[in-house]
Amino acid sequence: MLIDTHAHLYWESFKQDFDEVIKRSLDAGVSTIINVGVDIEKSQTALDQIINTKWPAGLSIYSTIGIHPHEANKYESDTTLQNDIAKLEQIYQGGSEKVVAMGECGLDFYFDNNPDYNPSSLSIEQQKDLQIKLFIAHIDLAKKLNLPLIVHCRDDRSKNPQNSEAWDKVLALIGDQPAILHCYSGLAQTTLRLRSGHSANLLVSFAANVTYPKNEYLRQAAKLLPLDRILLETDSPFLAPQSKRGQRNEPANVAEIAQLIADLKGISLEEVADQTTANAKAVFKVAL
Repeated sequence: MLIDTHAHLYWESFKQDFDEVIKRSLDAGVSTIINVGVDIEKSQTALDQIINTKWPAGLSIYSTIGIHPHEANKYESDTTLQNDIAKLEQIYQGGSEKVVAMGECGLDFYFDNNPDYNPSSLSIEQQKDLQIKLFIAHIDLAKKLNLPLIVHCRDDRSKNPQNSEAWDKVLALIGDQPAILHCYSGLAQTTLRLRSGHSANLLVSFAANVTYPKNEYLRQAAKLLPLDRILLETDSPFLAPQSKRGQRNEPANVAEIAQLIADLKGISLEEVADQTTANAKAVFKVAL
């Protein structure tokens, strides 16, 4: 039994062969998929999809509510932010038995890679401040609704390969709030903090970028972190594993990530599947 803790099943690229995608997921041993929202509209779409789709036996689907940090520049007005956070709560209230997390939310300080979200009217520091404000609003709502966070975090390492500004800020803001560090990209110093001293409420989710040749630091992180702190995800349809680079990603590929974790730790695939399933069950508070 494998769990894909982060996918976007409502994405346009899945529409033509959706049934085949789901069948391949079941064939790969995937029993549960978390359908993750990234803004108001897609959070509602994610919930509507899981409620209105006839899913095959043996597959459980849950959803989340959240606003991606790329959207933060829309929230110069506190009133606009408060209104949209209220809309997230309304979505939750419309399907609370199926909404299991707050996110994806967080901090993304790699602005050069996202020109569409980098308006010339705002400085980089102003954009960072807006992201922080948006993230804090998510943390507050997560506490109110007793939901874990799904945290997107990315630093700009183009000039300084050791830059960990966003990661440092994320960990400081989260505190003891239960959270999943989605598509983990923390450097060695961040991984050591998580292993040695940070809250056990923080789980590290490895996506298929752990399979990329250049990302040896992520494979080292997978070795260092105890299995009871690890989750698995695909971030479908993005970030296909190395064996399928350039293709659309899909939940079935979580099996490749699980096998790599098993190989790195010198344990069986079954042990990885069992423990990561138990981890997901605990953090999402669901009977999987």
